[in-house]
Amino acid sequence: MAQPPDEYDPYADIGSSDTEGEAQDNFVEQKEPSEMLMCLILASAYLGLAKYCWTPLLLAKDWKLLFNIEGFFLGIAALSVMVGLRPYLTPSSLQLSRHGIKYRGPYWPQRKTVNWQQVEKVYLSPELILVLYHPTIGKKQLWPLVITSIYLSDRDRIAKVFIKYLPIPPIILSSPALLSRVIMLLLFLAVVIWLLEMLIIQ
Repeated sequence: MAQPPDEYDPYADIGSSDTEGEAQDNFVEQKEPSEMLMCLILASAYLGLAKYCWTPLLLAKDWKLLFNIEGFFLGIAALSVMVGLRPYLTPSSLQLSRHGIKYRGPYWPQRKTVNWQQVEKVYLSPELILVLYHPTIGKKQLWPLVITSIYLSDRDRIAKVFIKYLPIPPIILSSPALLSRVIMLLLFLAVVIWLLEMLIIQ
């Protein structure tokens, strides 16, 4: 059943002049003030630890230890502030229509456009969607488009909307919740390890 047209057409920059007024489904990340508040509290705690450790480390004159410890606390505090402010600066969004997908990820502000003719396979789950597509139609090269639907509002509808627009049958993941949490945990650990590596003086 066709949905009422929206005033704004996200596919206008594709180059098609016949997309005005077409039905589409939009999913935008909701802003949660409580999450930002928790991130600010965490940042304040790490700033307090940095201030508490500053004087004894300065008196010890161990500059390497001072830089590592203070850098770690300040880095985690800055990261917490960035995570808390991100939904207000670059909210994640997903737009689906009969032409294809437009997606802006939570930590990648540039919006990506994929037409349905480019799509090879789609893996659906309640928290994570993987789209394999051809950057150039007719070529064998495949690129992944990872859609973290856990950040989006009304995420329970996303899989149904995908099935409505998809020209090919999707692959439903058997245990998506566990898989997506493991992937997000590994990515988070990779970022933390990278941050620690940057703070350690060789």
